Amino acid sequence: MQISSAANTMTPAYLAILSKGYAVTASGDLMVAEKGPHRFVAEDPVLLLGLIALFEVRGEEWKADDDEIDAFMRDFG
Repeated sequence: MQISSAANTMTPAYLAILSKGYAVTASGDLMVAEKGPHRFVAEDPVLLLGLIALFEVRGEEWKADDDEIDAFMRDFG
């Protein structure tokens, strides 16, 4: 199976965000998902879901450290 970021993924991503218990609102051209103290802002629901997944996987310490950034740049620079 393959899923690509395209218009047909917008609604399923939005529905996935809702199923995780987030309230979703619009703020100008951006979408905002909020649950408890957590607030995520992105240009579309696919990006928004990605930010939520990033937080779910990495937690409060989601930022990359220097070694992680260096490894990423070596691989994808």
